[in-house]
Amino acid sequence: MLVTELLLAVSSGVVVITDVRNRKISNKICILILLCCLLISLENESIKLQFIQAVLVVVFGLALFSLGVVGAGDVKLLSCYSLIISPKYWLLTLMLIGFIGGICAITILVKNLLFSRQENFGVPYGIPIVISSLFFIHLTIVS
Repeated sequence: MLVTELLLAVSSGVVVITDVRNRKISNKICILILLCCLLISLENESIKLQFIQAVLVVVFGLALFSLGVVGAGDVKLLSCYSLIISPKYWLLTLMLIGFIGGICAITILVKNLLFSRQENFGVPYGIPIVISSLFFIHLTIVS
């Protein structure tokens, strides 16, 4: 189990790095995270797969993607993590993602204002998704 959790942490770190650098989340990394989440759910009997949460993330995420609000990689990533986040932590997860995403957006805005950059690559939402999801996955496992 420790190996799976370590692999999940490392692959999540890769997501953060690639999202900050390229604003893209690789499908291969999402598949690796999905496999890690499935293995963790199999190894820990107290975790039930939250298929309904994952389906809702995909449905609403695709709607938001079609409107240009979020990236497809963000939707895939959150749907993978949502498989093992307890429903009692789900709303808190979404709220923390929004809060950390707001901090990221303000940080990017201030950086662009201070250094007079006109670049607009968007907010790397992989950062708040990873931080929030891993935190609440941990709480799900220990509770």
